[in-house]
Amino acid sequence: MLRSLVGSEMCIRDRDTVLPSNKIATGKYNCLTFIPKNLIEQFSKLANVYFLIIGFMQMVRAISTSEGKPVIFFPLSFIIFISAMKDLFEDYKRHRSDFEENNRTVTVITEGGPAKKKWEELYVGDVIKVERDQYFPADILLLNTSEPKGMCYIETKNLDGETNLKHKIAHKDIAKEFKDESQTYHKRLIYEYEGPNPYLYQFTGTITTQGGTAVPLDHQNFVLRGCSLRNTGWILGVVSYTGHDTKIMLNSVKARAKASSVERMMNKLIVTIFVVQLLFCLLSSLLNVMWYSKHKTTLPYLAIDQKGIVDNALSYILLVRYGNWMLIFTNFVPISLLVTLEMVKFTQGIFISKDENLKSDHTMAMVQSSNLNEELGQLHYIFSDKTGTLTCNIMEFKKISIGGTSYGEQKNLRDRGGKPVVTNVDFLDQSFFDHSSNSGHSNNENIKKTLIFIALCHTIICESKNNEIAYNASSPDELALVNWARYCGCEYRGTDEDSNILIALHGTQMKYKLLNVLEFNSTRKRMSVIVQDERGAIILMCKGADSILLERMNKNDETIKPTWKNLEEYGLIGLRTLVLAQREIPQTEYKEWLRRYNEASTALEQRNEKMSELQEEIEKGLFLIAATAIEDKLQDKVGETISMLMKTGIKIWVLTGDKIETAINIGYSCKLLSDELENFIIDGKTIEDVRASLAKAKEALQKAKTNNKQCAMTISGDALIHAMKNNDDSSMIVEIGNQCKAVVACRVSPKQKQEIVSLVRHHKPEANTLAIGDGANDVNMIIAAHVGIGIKGVEGQQAARASDYSFGEFKHLQRLLLYHGRESYRRNTHLILYNFFKNMILVLPQFWYGTLNGFSAVMIYEPFIFQLFNIFFASLPIVIYAVFDEELPDKTLVENPSYYKQGMKDVLFNQKRYWGWVLYGFLQASAICFFCFNATEFNFSHKSGFTESYWLSGIFAFGAVIIISNFKILLFSNSHTIVSLVVNFGSSLLFVLFFLIFSQLEFSELFGLFSILHSMPNYFIGLIVLIGITTLIDMAVTRWLYYIDEEQEAKELEQDRGKSISLAVKSAPFEKKYTGFAWSIEEPVSPEMMKAQN
Repeated sequence: MLRSLVGSEMCIRDRDTVLPSNKIATGKYNCLTFIPKNLIEQFSKLANVYFLIIGFMQMVRAISTSEGKPVIFFPLSFIIFISAMKDLFEDYKRHRSDFEENNRTVTVITEGGPAKKKWEELYVGDVIKVERDQYFPADILLLNTSEPKGMCYIETKNLDGETNLKHKIAHKDIAKEFKDESQTYHKRLIYEYEGPNPYLYQFTGTITTQGGTAVPLDHQNFVLRGCSLRNTGWILGVVSYTGHDTKIMLNSVKARAKASSVERMMNKLIVTIFVVQLLFCLLSSLLNVMWYSKHKTTLPYLAIDQKGIVDNALSYILLVRYGNWMLIFTNFVPISLLVTLEMVKFTQGIFISKDENLKSDHTMAMVQSSNLNEELGQLHYIFSDKTGTLTCNIMEFKKISIGGTSYGEQKNLRDRGGKPVVTNVDFLDQSFFDHSSNSGHSNNENIKKTLIFIALCHTIICESKNNEIAYNASSPDELALVNWARYCGCEYRGTDEDSNILIALHGTQMKYKLLNVLEFNSTRKRMSVIVQDERGAIILMCKGADSILLERMNKNDETIKPTWKNLEEYGLIGLRTLVLAQREIPQTEYKEWLRRYNEASTALEQRNEKMSELQEEIEKGLFLIAATAIEDKLQDKVGETISMLMKTGIKIWVLTGDKIETAINIGYSCKLLSDELENFIIDGKTIEDVRASLAKAKEALQKAKTNNKQCAMTISGDALIHAMKNNDDSSMIVEIGNQCKAVVACRVSPKQKQEIVSLVRHHKPEANTLAIGDGANDVNMIIAAHVGIGIKGVEGQQAARASDYSFGEFKHLQRLLLYHGRESYRRNTHLILYNFFKNMILVLPQFWYGTLNGFSAVMIYEPFIFQLFNIFFASLPIVIYAVFDEELPDKTLVENPSYYKQGMKDVLFNQKRYWGWVLYGFLQASAICFFCFNATEFNFSHKSGFTESYWLSGIFAFGAVIIISNFKILLFSNSHTIVSLVVNFGSSLLFVLFFLIFSQLEFSELFGLFSILHSMPNYFIGLIVLIGITTLIDMAVTRWLYYIDEEQEAKELEQDRGKSISLAVKSAPFEKKYTGFAWSIEEPVSPEMMKAQN
């Protein structure tokens, strides 16, 4: 066997060991690389680099405030250790998973016969045997199967999340070569195929048999690693791609890192506070130099050499003092903020995933990116898919237009006895069955053609279960269609060994030979089969979008006009439509086309493009057969959820492949659109038409604003194609959409969904976006948005896997945003601001003490106990607050969207709030300094007659900082529990314990100070007065801010009332009629389309 496009012969038994083995390794580290790689990762964070530099500065004795000891390394090491342990735990899970997968076994055909080998021991060229319910260990080419037709059934759940079985087939010319398993090892073939690539649904190759026949290969002959074999005894296959060359591994790219707007703002504030630190250092150093210059002649106790170069070099003194103050002010930058915030978000994510109110059908919510929790509380735009997201994706056949006559209008079926029990069908029109059974009726023959067409033109797999036929469909639409045909008397019964499709029309057996299947994709918007009937006639049957099929139809067909009228009526009531058309192909034309099509299918370059051109060529001159209408019902509480989210001020855009009428009416039924909204429709076949629609909409929008009316916009995919080519046109779409309460984008492709999200992000960089969808075609959109939500629905798990959060139903979005998002925003912003505040009151008393000692850069805190502040004394209480605090009951927040607006307007986390907290910390630090030093150092003396040292004043101030910072959490907390109170007071008591321990150590500056301080009545009186003053100021500021917020909310409420009173003029649901289609067959996601802007 031979791979890539090498072209030389190679025996199957010659394994290509030059290529990678089948072993996979997804872990980031191993035993040797963990420490160096993790340290590199840790110090890629600027905050850690900053504290590392501070540690080296502490070792420079000239500027050290800790006697040359790098005391900062202790808290830095602790924080790095916590982060490293988290990384190690996550990587351990990856290694364990890799070990389990690499050590699975599979049967390999060797010279000595079948033998069991581990997956990791496989190489390209090995022939393996996979048995029922086993997983495929590598990407393999099918050689033969236990089924007579060389067919097998696979489940791709691990690959794309879909549980529907798919069929693969071993090419009949290859299957003949491998009938005898015992001779497999000695076969010699030339196998040429493309190199490794990430395209899951593409494969191109050829095999040249021993007879010299070149056999074309495509993805139908190829099975990927991660799939499992179902309903088939065994398969033989040759390993083609191994290990990290397999398609599933090439698609296992890491999702781009997303950061919330709060986190981005926090990083800017860290830089800002660092600049403030530099300015404070400069100010303090200059003040010290000025003071020194003035008083150096009057300071004999400092032994200043009045003639010495060093003692008179003011620039040197300035530099040394600057270094001293840099070390004293180190904690301007909060060392524990990042790790604390990370731990809190992780815990919040656990609470979201365990929330029983987000559970549906035993499916719990999942959190893949907990670092976006607060972003859920700050959204401005929601982009939603329709099918499977707003709707159930459970299709019911409702109506059909045959020969211009619409059936399904009535529910008057008299006799339901004798009809098969089927799902996905709600069709009780007696007139249809009367016409179908009356051979003399003018529509009788058309009905038969339609039933046969629907029974033949699909990709459904037919299985036998308990002696009954069961259908396995990859599309719920196709299942509804084939079940309807079965319900009406035309049953699809599968295929035989010779690829004949077997159907039974009213009990009469019929056989059609399947010649070709021209598959569906979002560009073609149609699929076709070419069959040969028992008379030998070759028939092409095509179903797809009406706009696509109309231009391929015979224009002389008189049934087109009444059928299109029926299509419009179906669209008005929100039904999904599909057009069926066919033609008979002359034998000579088909043979010539087939010859060229086979050549294109064996081409190793541009195979898909060549095949598409030939498909386009054959699908012409069609005659209309029928048009179907299927209903996809809304999910539970979709309307209420959308209505509630819109009341917050969030703009909702629904992006769907449906036609305009269908999407608009779904918009009305789900309360996205209403009669109070004036709806603008943007559509056009040319750029001039689109620009005219945009100009008209902009003019109408101005009039609506004058009349205080709210608006909505509906835009087609065609209009988007034209508008996206020009920046001015695309900007106008965003401008109009931004002024509309809701937007519906119709007939858009998966790529266009991503482009719309990226367009809004580009033109509205300050806005936060969320995209929600359930299918593979929504992945690009989900990745492009700030926050991606996946619905675990009928269409598989691909959207859920690519998302940041996932759950089972759209209605859960309301609770996720209004409760979890809103509360995460409130708690996390308080956590960030509090961390800056507590570091202000920790560091700045030393600045104020400088006013008493000429800014001589004296450290008033004992260096070792000082480093424990952010680890033990003031870290856990804020964590408890950020995880458990509740301002209002969850039910109140979910039912009152007005509470959500604080996040949208960034009320709690902005420059004004930040500087308010910093200024407040600055002032409280002055109070702490002067109270503590006046209460000890300047008013009281020791029994020996000496005044107490500044270390006593310093530990007094340090304890006051701890108590005040922890007590402040109690003040701004909205709920208190035994745990929060124990942790809060326990953290302060922990300081007392450490103070007691340090006071017993002779080498410590605190030696003996515990008993002295606690024997002083002024210590307790000063502490009570200090806490009382800061608490009163806290309460006053909180009350003042409360009244400001209340006043602002009252003004906004008055404005909203004024708007609601003015919304009296009703607008028509839509202005003109369009046609389109809806079909839920998923198109694979191309990796290059998944690259979204950051």
